[in-house]
Amino acid sequence: MGTSRGTCKRLNSENDEQWWVRVQGREYGPVSRATLREWQSEGRLLPVNEVRSLADGTWTDAAQIPGLFAPPPLPAIAPPNLPARRTVAQLLSESWAIYRRAFLPFFLSTLFVAAPMLALNLTSNSYGIFRATESSGINASNLTALLAFTWLVVAWPLYLASVQLAALAAREQRKVRLLEIWRRAVNFFPRMALLSVLVYGSYFFWCVMPLVVLSGLVGGGLTLLTIFLGVLLLVVPLAMLARLFVNFMFWQQSAMISGLDGPAALRESKLLARSKRRRQGRPLWHGIILASIWGGLILVIGALCELPWALPHFRELATPAQAVDLVQKLNAGSSSLQPVLIAGAVVSSICSALLRPLFAIAFVLLYHEARADFSREELEEVSKTN
Repeated sequence: MGTSRGTCKRLNSENDEQWWVRVQGREYGPVSRATLREWQSEGRLLPVNEVRSLADGTWTDAAQIPGLFAPPPLPAIAPPNLPARRTVAQLLSESWAIYRRAFLPFFLSTLFVAAPMLALNLTSNSYGIFRATESSGINASNLTALLAFTWLVVAWPLYLASVQLAALAAREQRKVRLLEIWRRAVNFFPRMALLSVLVYGSYFFWCVMPLVVLSGLVGGGLTLLTIFLGVLLLVVPLAMLARLFVNFMFWQQSAMISGLDGPAALRESKLLARSKRRRQGRPLWHGIILASIWGGLILVIGALCELPWALPHFRELATPAQAVDLVQKLNAGSSSLQPVLIAGAVVSSICSALLRPLFAIAFVLLYHEARADFSREELEEVSKTN
């Protein structure tokens, strides 16, 4: 009897709540929570649609209403004969089509994080923008680096959220407005910031700690034992970084598209990346290929952007002494090389910003495919907190 009364009170409370919904600038309502559930089940209300309660004038995403949205609907059971997965070429082709629909919002969002990356890079002595000083206090180079790093740390979670929102909107052929996307991305900042600390902190730990231990071993003198331990310290981090890439492959999509927090997003990411339900076209292999293509493009872009300006200087190298002299000029910020290096860094940064959204969109498409391999019950079970 008590349970029935509690249920009735909860339903009456939900019906008493009144909400406004805003879609493409038009407002609908006020409607009850029950009506919102009906619209959600009919597909008329999406997680990215704006809503506000009648008692509060703040607009937010419908995904923020507790209990209204579960992860995207999937079949009750996994079909025995899964359709063929897209090839990498098809993923890139569809990603390019989505990118073209909202090129400017994608590019400007990426520039928002590319700018501090470039500023941080240009504080190096090699570019000669800032004069090297022997003072241990704060100088222009240190201050610029600190401001650029702070900007990057704050902007990165917002960029991750905005690119997912833009990819979803463009995929559904809805108009993507930059300011609207970034305003919505602010709502997801705490979630994306926490996950960024967990993910990038894990990568940092397994990159830095072995190097610290290795430097201690080398400082104590080289012996057969220290050489063996040094090789081991180089192999173990590589294996751990590969393992982390697999486990974290879909963490951004799990957090934004499925609306999962912290450990739940990481558990779903691990499940999807390690899926073996298809003999061909596993998400893991496609993810590795996409990441390899991206890494290769970054290296090629960097080389092509800097080589035309630096090639005349390398042609003058005839002896090892001249090569050493060139390296010393780079470290000292030689005035003759300064324009060459700065131009190469700027062009390389712009080219990387042009391609970065394409990589993010491809993983959004791959994520949707990977989720289709599992039933709703399986994904709900793995998303439950321990």
